[in-house]
Amino acid sequence: MSIMQDPNTLNQGDLILKLDKDRAWLLENLDKGKWPEIRSKIADLERKISKLIISVQENNVDI
Repeated sequence: MSIMQDPNTLNQGDLILKLDKDRAWLLENLDKGKWPEIRSKIADLERKISKLIISVQENNVDI
């Protein structure tokens, strides 16, 4: 590992962690039955966020 890191990489890692926490919060609230009128749309959004996180993690080993 290099002593000097690209600040964009650090920001990207922080962003992915925050996005994953937000995704988990959405999922937790869906499981509790919140937002029944838009449940399917939020569940779809949660799945898309999850796929994005997985894709970024698979393609950026240094995060």
